[in-house]
Amino acid sequence: MSMYTRCSHCDTYFRVSREQLQASSGQVRCGRCQKVFDAFAGLTSQLPSSAKEAGATSSPEVPPIASGLGQPVSIPPPSVLTMIPSPVEHPPFSELPESGAQGRRGASKGQILTLPDDLFGSGGVRRAHGPRWLWALGSVALAAALLWQVLHLFASQLAVRLPDLRPQLAELCVWVGCTVTLPQLADQLFIEASDLQMLDAAQPGEFVLTTTIRNRAPVAQQLPLIELTLTDALSQIAARKVFRPADYVAASQDSTRGIGPGQEIPIRLYLDTGELRPTGYRLYLFFA
Repeated sequence: MSMYTRCSHCDTYFRVSREQLQASSGQVRCGRCQKVFDAFAGLTSQLPSSAKEAGATSSPEVPPIASGLGQPVSIPPPSVLTMIPSPVEHPPFSELPESGAQGRRGASKGQILTLPDDLFGSGGVRRAHGPRWLWALGSVALAAALLWQVLHLFASQLAVRLPDLRPQLAELCVWVGCTVTLPQLADQLFIEASDLQMLDAAQPGEFVLTTTIRNRAPVAQQLPLIELTLTDALSQIAARKVFRPADYVAASQDSTRGIGPGQEIPIRLYLDTGELRPTGYRLYLFFA
């Protein structure tokens, strides 16, 4: 079935085929004004009445203006390839391709001409694209930058949510310079028991503090800081000290390994209060 389209710049009508338009995504260049337009926008299956009244007839003497590029396109015989002249005024056809004396005479009289096939190339309007390897290299660089940023910002969170991937995340962090730290879940750490006792009545300033910390979280986490507050007979603060994991973990243990899920850690600290005689104490677990 014949299809028609209209140039949006000079209002010239052309007879085209769907195969031609699909091959160029609808982007064509007008054979009269040489401007690119979207042929799909003005596509119609009916010949406009104004064009019919203009008395457009086929001219068997006029050959096609140009041949197609790429895969050959089936072109009807010249006798049925028509371009309906627009009722508006148009500039001379001097810019049209050379196609012989008869073709030029037909164009100058407003005769029926074909839309050149070479306007139906790949996309009509050509766009410059770089080499594929350059795009691939850029994509790899962007992916590497994204991975670097994710590891530096969210490595520890990913290790908490995906504990099975912790070893792999730790290896990646060695390469990119990040650190996979254990989570800090202070609300999941509890003091199961504690006691402050004087070691020897002859040495009233020497005490021993025993306590047990339990991790109720389903994942391993960092060892907390322990704040010990000593109070006097009036429950007023007499002294305060903060103990870091290296202070209360046995020397044979690695404090950076943290405390495992459901694990308990017994702690025993020896204190010398000097002239201070505490009558009570408080313990507090926290993270810096």
